[in-house]
Amino acid sequence: MKKTLVAVAALAAVTGAMAQVTISGGIAYGYDSVTNTTAGAVVSNKFFGDQRGNSSLNFNVSEDIGGGLKAEGQIGFLPRIDSGNGTSGNGTAAAATTGYQSFLALSGDFGRIQGGTFADPQATVQFNHDVAGAWGFNQTNTAAASLGGFFLSNQLKYSLPTFSGFTLSATKGLGEAVGTRIGESTSYAASYVQGGFSADLAYTTIAGSVAIDTTITGFGASYDFGMAKLSGIMTTHAVENQTTTTASNIGVTIPVGAFTLAVQSSTANQGATAGVLSNTAAATAVSQTSVDWRVSYALSKRTSINALYSTLDGYNGATSANGDSTRRSQVFVMHSF
Repeated sequence: MKKTLVAVAALAAVTGAMAQVTISGGIAYGYDSVTNTTAGAVVSNKFFGDQRGNSSLNFNVSEDIGGGLKAEGQIGFLPRIDSGNGTSGNGTAAAATTGYQSFLALSGDFGRIQGGTFADPQATVQFNHDVAGAWGFNQTNTAAASLGGFFLSNQLKYSLPTFSGFTLSATKGLGEAVGTRIGESTSYAASYVQGGFSADLAYTTIAGSVAIDTTITGFGASYDFGMAKLSGIMTTHAVENQTTTTASNIGVTIPVGAFTLAVQSSTANQGATAGVLSNTAAATAVSQTSVDWRVSYALSKRTSINALYSTLDGYNGATSANGDSTRRSQVFVMHSF
């Protein structure tokens, strides 16, 4: 990713030191075709634009402030370059400019403290081990529905210093429902990176109502063999005294010259009435399966052409139901800067 550095004179005047702002992001645009089948009835929709909300604009600032301390900050936006129809990567309506990571952090020998809006630990599991990214139908993405998305506001995170590839962290999120604990969340996470192997484990509890809590566990691991990278994810999503959704995903990425081939298969099993699959609740027990095929061709280090075909059975674009299905074809150009 190419980054543009800008000297910030205003900060220098206050602190006596120069800080730097990094401008980065990406622009995605293409063609998206979705066909949903409900009880045999077929409905198709076609779009031009970035229907998955993968275009972003980020301003990052970092500064060494002395005493072994470093300050970091980010203001992030999700600009829409189409009419606004369609959805973001977590299946919810994509906002015009908001909903992305904006935070302030302080790090040193003690570790790192981060506050603001940023990816929750369950999202980190997905981002690090989902080979199709936000463009696919990975069924382990169940946490996004209960948590309200991948990038949560009102969060405070503390991470211990990394030791021998291990990093431990705890995240507290505060809900925005006045006078109640609805939306409050607590997460504990661990990550490990050594050579070609990486793994992430996250455990989250979130208050869905005054009396009902939801517990989410996510585990993802990847190993890069050089000629191919193998990734897998397992999640459980339990609503207290109601039902539990279990999901698993396995994918492989194969680089072939300028091409990158990726395929992943996901399954999820949901009990009746309260589980979450594809951001919906089901009145009866549902089993969902999905397959994502993706081909990318690098035009340069920062620009690529991508084609993706996804199948999802047990979901009709709005609700979970056995026998229904969704088919999605996407062709898009992605430029990172």
